[in-house]
Amino acid sequence: MSMFKTSDGVNLYYDVAGEGKPILFIHGWSADHTSFDPQVKNLSSKFKVVTYDLRGHGASDRPEKGLTMNRFAIDLEELMEHLNLEDVVLVGWSMGSSIIFEYVRIYGVSRLSSVAIVDMTPKLINDDEWKMGLYHGKFTVEDTFKVLTTMCNNWMDFGEDFTKKVVPYLTDEQLEPVFEALSTNTPHVMYSMWIAMSANDYRDVLKDITVPTSIIYGEKSTLYSEETAKYLNKNIPNSKLVPFENCTHFLVVENPDKLSETVEELALK
Repeated sequence: MSMFKTSDGVNLYYDVAGEGKPILFIHGWSADHTSFDPQVKNLSSKFKVVTYDLRGHGASDRPEKGLTMNRFAIDLEELMEHLNLEDVVLVGWSMGSSIIFEYVRIYGVSRLSSVAIVDMTPKLINDDEWKMGLYHGKFTVEDTFKVLTTMCNNWMDFGEDFTKKVVPYLTDEQLEPVFEALSTNTPHVMYSMWIAMSANDYRDVLKDITVPTSIIYGEKSTLYSEETAKYLNKNIPNSKLVPFENCTHFLVVENPDKLSETVEELALK
């Protein structure tokens, strides 16, 4: 277990496995580094695979401060500096992709060799002119306030409902360990990061992602549509679509071998 202290004094957990070209995985909202255990196993014989827990998640500190996309991107840059990483393959799942967008906005792509965006939108909130956000265009700013109210009143009420929407095929028995993992999260962190995701619009950043980019999406994702992935493909210059058949937003769990293969292909470019 390795810990790294950020410039604002927050301890972040990270793990490094293997040697070679670095691949750095960024997990999603309410998850942790173990989301990518299969990729560590599959790829660390050929590459240096780095996983970490975002501040407020997993084994990292859970502070009151720095729960913004800007700070998460700074944490990412400081971690790469700490590990002397260059020519990095950056893989972000869900909110992890938002962190990549924010990172590119601040730092550009000079440290990166390629990027994988995994089932995410550049703008979470839908409005009259944007219908490619959360829930296939059916999540508005008014819905955000309702969600935040539920989170404040009872984190697990929201967490259980959200999980059932993300993976509707799971039985009650299969949902139990997922709910147990969710219950380990800190509500104020989840609340703050939902606000951070909702507040940002990264459409103007997409043109600046000039390194080879794979846009990975679940064909059965209940969160984001194929049209969202196609929008990213159209606006990120050197990108390609990688659909995951019969997969939801949880494609990282549902088809880990294909994710490993897709990332390896990207790393070898």
